[in-house]
Amino acid sequence: MAALTLKKHPVTRAAHYLYLLPFLPALQPLLVNYRMVDMIIYLAGIVLVLFLVIYGNHRPLMRVEPDRVCLYLHYRHNAEYHPFSGMIEYKRLSASRITLFSKNQNPVILNMKKKDVEKLISRLEEKNIHATETEK
Repeated sequence: MAALTLKKHPVTRAAHYLYLLPFLPALQPLLVNYRMVDMIIYLAGIVLVLFLVIYGNHRPLMRVEPDRVCLYLHYRHNAEYHPFSGMIEYKRLSASRITLFSKNQNPVILNMKKKDVEKLISRLEEKNIHATETEK
């Protein structure tokens, strides 16, 4: 079975571009007191932030491999691995939100597209991991 790669929610990916907002008020004093060195530093900052946002948006949120789920969360530097043998259950919070429960790790709440949540749930059901009892 091939690995399933799921992206971040589109609203989350669009919201990452808000990191460019601090550059807008900085442009006015830069244009009033124009110096080439300041403009180069300003443009380098914009290019760096754009690169980081685009790179972060291209990284997957998760990869579902044959034996585990790899999560690439935005608040972690390294991937978080949840083997299927250690997963207890999942809970669907809404059409686009799901919580994964594992034995040795904290519960993880994921926001994804509705279609991606359906794909993940079908893969979890294949691996015999079911929803919480309160949801059934």
